[in-house]
Amino acid sequence: MKKLLFILFLSTSVLFFIGGSAFAFKAFDDKLDAKFSIQQTMNIKTHESVRDIRYNSFRTTVRGEFLYDLKKSDIWNIKFYTLSSYFYDYVLDIDSPVRHAIKNETGSRSSYRHAQRPRDSEEWLKELYIDISYKDVLTVRLGKQIVSWGETAEEQVADIINPLDVKFQVAFPDWEDYKLGLWMARIFYTPPDFWQDLAFELIVIPFNFVEQRVPVAGHGFWVGNDPVASPIDKLLTRWRHDCPSENFKNFEIGFRLKGYANILEGVDWYLSHFYTRSDTPVADGADGYNNFIMAVLGFPVKGDVVEYPFYNSTALSFSTTWSRLGLAIRGESTYTWDRDYHYGPGGPIAGDVKDKDLVTTSIAIQRYTIVPFFSGEWNRCTPMSLELAWYNYWMLGHEYDKTTGNYIMGDTGKDSTKTKFTFSATAFFFNNQLVLNGYGAYNVNGGTLAMVRIVFWPTNSWQFVAAYQQFNEDYIPLGRYFNQVILSAKFDF
Repeated sequence: MKKLLFILFLSTSVLFFIGGSAFAFKAFDDKLDAKFSIQQTMNIKTHESVRDIRYNSFRTTVRGEFLYDLKKSDIWNIKFYTLSSYFYDYVLDIDSPVRHAIKNETGSRSSYRHAQRPRDSEEWLKELYIDISYKDVLTVRLGKQIVSWGETAEEQVADIINPLDVKFQVAFPDWEDYKLGLWMARIFYTPPDFWQDLAFELIVIPFNFVEQRVPVAGHGFWVGNDPVASPIDKLLTRWRHDCPSENFKNFEIGFRLKGYANILEGVDWYLSHFYTRSDTPVADGADGYNNFIMAVLGFPVKGDVVEYPFYNSTALSFSTTWSRLGLAIRGESTYTWDRDYHYGPGGPIAGDVKDKDLVTTSIAIQRYTIVPFFSGEWNRCTPMSLELAWYNYWMLGHEYDKTTGNYIMGDTGKDSTKTKFTFSATAFFFNNQLVLNGYGAYNVNGGTLAMVRIVFWPTNSWQFVAAYQQFNEDYIPLGRYFNQVILSAKFDF
């Protein structure tokens, strides 16, 4: 079976190479625009833990996108849009240790399904909405949607509307591929000839709540030198069980103001506020922690173990250029207040929860520049893209008791701040058909990450990716078990 799948993967890659040009299917007098893609990915571990797992993923993903113009005129524009992405992962078929680890650490074969394909429609149905626009001044968008707020792409700073699906980090997708859609009403208002080109956006999520999705216990994306103990799976089970049911108690609301400041070379700016539930839970007080202990010991649990508290987040984002130096500059800063964090000695859950405020800031600077050899005449003097970014997390009123070992178990760990610098260099060859990318991250609190990726587009339809990522042990504990080679072949039609 394993050899058959490898032959299928290689054969598919060859077919991709000899394929034709990409096209979008149109019908109904060009009112319907449909796009499809199929992608095969493989994640190969470079270090095996005591689980003996060799592959993190061997996934086939099919993606479909439809846009239908219901009405188009000078006054009204009405569109219907849907996006879905379904996958099946064969890793359990080619790597039996994955099966054994999931079965042993979850206590059931039923968890195989969560590792093989989407758990529910929240995961495979990304977007489904109707867009109604009046004179390009007022637009109302109703349905399931993915929202992108923010200017920096690597870390979530202001972009916190949608929960993430981080179960399988396959082939470095965009943030939009990680996101889970939410049912909402989204209203855009752009008054004509208004001061500083102001535009307004309102988001109302009346009832829909989806928690962040993580891998099942025992899967290859769970790392460690020792197998994950059953308490982890019991916590994840309660994570799903205690998720709020869909009702109006989940009401979330967000507002964003967009403008243009005619200073320097012009600055696009955004000011936003979002009142939301946390997508990741904390213990439901001391009772929740005690219920978790009871669950670990095998006793029945009557109450909740975790809860998903509300919090507020206000963000300011901007983007501008500095043509004299050829720079594109993006930045954002977010102030989050009254967000709950565990306070304890470390671990998946703690008996005490405290409210803390957090300031998150990021700045990214990008420049296209001529680099010897990479931008030589043989390569039509194609410039390289260089990007330097800075990320800083600062928790106000952070607590760390060195006597008891208790600390706020948030993004900053035992420190009140966390700072990271990243650098990315991208070279383009043969009319952008071949792209070479190098990426590095340095965490001031300790640790480094490096990644090299090669992307090849032989035609407009086919894309091949080969990548390698390596974590320093200080960056992530036992980080070598995260090190992997990623192979991907994708066909767009």
